[in-house]
Amino acid sequence: MAVRTLMEPRPTHLDTRDPGKAGVTDIREEVDREIDAYGDKTEGLVLLAPEDRWDEFVRLSGAPADAETAIYRGVVVKRAAVTAVVAQEGF
Repeated sequence: MAVRTLMEPRPTHLDTRDPGKAGVTDIREEVDREIDAYGDKTEGLVLLAPEDRWDEFVRLSGAPADAETAIYRGVVVKRAAVTAVVAQEGF
C-alpha cells in the first residue's frame, strides 16, 4: 500500500465542493444561482433539489409546493435523490 504525503493532491472526484457555489448560504440561494445561470432560457426548466433539504427550500423560498414539487420563479423544482441542485436534463 502506497503512503501518501500531504504534498500530493487529492483525487478531484473526492472533492464534493463546487467552486461555482462558493459563498452560497442556503438551498434557496443555490436554486437562485442555478436559475440565473440559464438566463432567459428557463422555459420548461426543471431543477432537482436534494430531498434532505426539501423542507428548507420550501420554507425559505415561500414557493407554492406539495410534497414533491414546487414552482419557484417560474421554474419547476422537484424533490429528488441528488446531492446538489441540478437541472433535470440528461436524467
